[in-house]
Amino acid sequence: MPSTRKIKKENNEVDDEEAENPETESKKQSFIVKDPTQWLFFTKDEVIKPDPNKNNETVVCGLRHPRTGQKCLFLFTNEDKDIYEIVQFKEEYRSWFIGETIQHDGSIFLTTQVDPVFLILPYLIKAAQSEKFMTLDQTVCDDDFPECQRLQSCCQPELLEHVADVKGDDDFKVYRFNKDKTLSWLKLKTENVCKVLERKNICVSGAKTSELIQSKATEDEYMRYAYGIVSDYLSTEMSSALREHLGIPVVTEKRPSDAKNPPSKRAKLEDITPSEDYSSNVKQDDKSNKYNGSASQLKRKPV
Repeated sequence: MPSTRKIKKENNEVDDEEAENPETESKKQSFIVKDPTQWLFFTKDEVIKPDPNKNNETVVCGLRHPRTGQKCLFLFTNEDKDIYEIVQFKEEYRSWFIGETIQHDGSIFLTTQVDPVFLILPYLIKAAQSEKFMTLDQTVCDDDFPECQRLQSCCQPELLEHVADVKGDDDFKVYRFNKDKTLSWLKLKTENVCKVLERKNICVSGAKTSELIQSKATEDEYMRYAYGIVSDYLSTEMSSALREHLGIPVVTEKRPSDAKNPPSKRAKLEDITPSEDYSSNVKQDDKSNKYNGSASQLKRKPV
């Protein structure tokens, strides 16, 4: 009579005879279902809402970030005509309760719509080194990020005219980066962001709550803050060029005052050297009258 003793393997109860059979064991393991990885997204309904008249397939892919050049996740929808950046907000100790399960990754992913011109701009600048007009498919080409070809669908030719010189007709157009056009376009972008910040009375000065009641940020502070937002999607070179174009001065970090950060009181004895010889001013009696008492007597010595 075969044994009916059970053993546990991979959270499944298996008979001894089945456990001794590797083929049976592999079949049992193939039916183990693991919980899929989940993320919590906050996005608008129209981003993922299906449209029967359109191919509204939502695609998440990695693209090169225009400022850092590193991989960043973006979401394409509406037949690749709309693009959203996926931003992660994460804290060290956070989890989510989803139904009857606990999601250990407590991150929040937010989707923010991005102007595709910012993503194409680095490719235009790179292609401008040849000083030739090139088609968009020749310009937006990246072996490390092949999904960048989707940018061609969401960036219409009239948008590229703000940052490039355009030649050709509707059937065939070529582009070449134009720095003057780009700076004018970026200036307009910055001014629009500045108006929104000022209209919504966004705190941009870093002042305390009690100070906000009495004072309001100046127009220069709003402009500087808006410039920082736009610069998050620009390379270091273009960011510096935009700052000069806007006439924003460079802010130099102030050194902390000596009162707040006093020098260390511990000084090395070898670093303390007198600049003059005072031995000649000491009387002979003072040189010979040395006190040789103990440490306790030294403390009691009158001054």
